[in-house]
Amino acid sequence: MSRKHYKRTTQLNPTSSPSTGAVTAYAGKSPWPKAFKEYLFLEISDCHNKVRLHTSQLDSRKDFIAKMKKLRDEIDAFIEHLEQRPKL
Repeated sequence: MSRKHYKRTTQLNPTSSPSTGAVTAYAGKSPWPKAFKEYLFLEISDCHNKVRLHTSQLDSRKDFIAKMKKLRDEIDAFIEHLEQRPKL
């Protein structure tokens, strides 16, 4: 059985931390049915800022997946750099 939507929020900090970092992923029915049939977004937030990657009317699901893969690859490369680089 396939779910009609996906919505998940993951806290990025330990539960003991007062900081509010989180990531939310959503795939489902659009709140703007005339503009989008399906709405996809990934939102990353911390205490002071938030960024949302989302589909536009011109993006296909395939386009959005490609954007997410590029983001994942860059995050992985940065993590690898930080793990191998000595601290300043």
